[in-house]
Amino acid sequence: MFKKILAKIFEKIAKYRNKKYNETTNLIRCNVPVISVGNLSVGGTGKTPFVQMLSKYFISRNLKIGIVGRGYKRKSKGEIIVSDGVNILADADEAGDEMLLLANSLKIPIIADDDKSKAAKSMEQKFAPDLIIVDDGFQHRKLYRDIDIVLLDRDTIENPKLLPEGRLREPLTSIQRADVIVLTGSIELSDELKELVSNQIIIKVKQIKANPYYLNGKEPNFNSLNTYRKGIFAFAGIARPDRFYDMLVEMDYKIINKKSYDDHHHYTKSDIENLIKMAKENNLSVLATTEKDAVKLIKFIDNFENEKIKVLVFPIALTIFEGKDQFFKFLNKMFPKKN
Repeated sequence: MFKKILAKIFEKIAKYRNKKYNETTNLIRCNVPVISVGNLSVGGTGKTPFVQMLSKYFISRNLKIGIVGRGYKRKSKGEIIVSDGVNILADADEAGDEMLLLANSLKIPIIADDDKSKAAKSMEQKFAPDLIIVDDGFQHRKLYRDIDIVLLDRDTIENPKLLPEGRLREPLTSIQRADVIVLTGSIELSDELKELVSNQIIIKVKQIKANPYYLNGKEPNFNSLNTYRKGIFAFAGIARPDRFYDMLVEMDYKIINKKSYDDHHHYTKSDIENLIKMAKENNLSVLATTEKDAVKLIKFIDNFENEKIKVLVFPIALTIFEGKDQFFKFLNKMFPKKN
C-alpha cells in the first residue's frame, strides 16, 4: 500500500514535470542533430547494445558520431572525457561501465556528465561531430533532440507501474513524444499503448549470438569453445542476468553454476577471489561473463591468469528483425550519407 501511494505521488511529479517541458520552448540546443536513446523504465531494456548498433550504422555512412551519457554509478564527478575517438582516457570507475564499453567498441568521442545538456554542448565544442547520441536521454528534457528513440521490454508493457511500485520512470502516456519505439524481443504493444501510438515508427529487435573472446582480447579456437560448452561458471552484474544465462544456454553452453551481482556492480579483489574459488570448487577453468562486466575486470586479469582461470567475454548485440526498412529510410532521410 505504501509503495502504491508513493507511486501516485511520483506520477503527479512526472506529469507536472512533463507538462512544464511540453509548454516551454526554452530548451538547450546544439548546432548539430541530437538523437536520444532511452526508455520508460529503469534497467535492462537493451539501451547500450542499441546505441552500439545505431552508432555503427552511422559510422558506416561516414558520419562523425559523439556519444554523451551520465556514466551511471561512476565514482567520478563532473565531466569526464572517456574517449577522444582515438585514446581511452578513463577507466571503468571514472567513466562507468556502459560508457567505457561504448568507448572500447566504437572508438569515437564519448563524454560522461551528470548534466547531459552540458555534455552535449561540450561534445559539440571539443569534437565537432556530425551528430550526437544521448545515452539514456528520454527523461533529460531540457536538451532539444531531433529524434527520440524509446526501448520497451516485456516487463515494461506487462507491468506498467511507476516507481517504487514498479519500474516505470514516468507514465506510459509519455510514449507519445517518442519518434521511434523499439520493442525488445518477440513482444507486442498492449492495447493501452496501441491507443497512444500514432505516427511513430515501430521496430523490433532481438539479441544475436556473437563470438566470445578472452578477457585479454584474444579469440579462443574452435576446439577450446567446444570444450567450454561442456561446462562453464557464468556470472553477471547487469539488470537482467537471466537474459545472459538464457543466451548462453541457447548457444549450447552448459552452465554448471552461476553468480549474479547488482547492476553496475563494482568488482573488488574479494569478488574475484570468490569467483576463482567457486570455479575451482566446480572443477572448472573457465568463467563466462558479459562485455559490460568485462570492462571492470581488466584490472584483475593477472589474478585470473595466475590461477589459470580463463574469462570468456560474451558480447550482447542486437539486430532489427521487424520494421528495419522503414527505420533506416527514416534515418537516411534525416542524416544523408557523407562522401
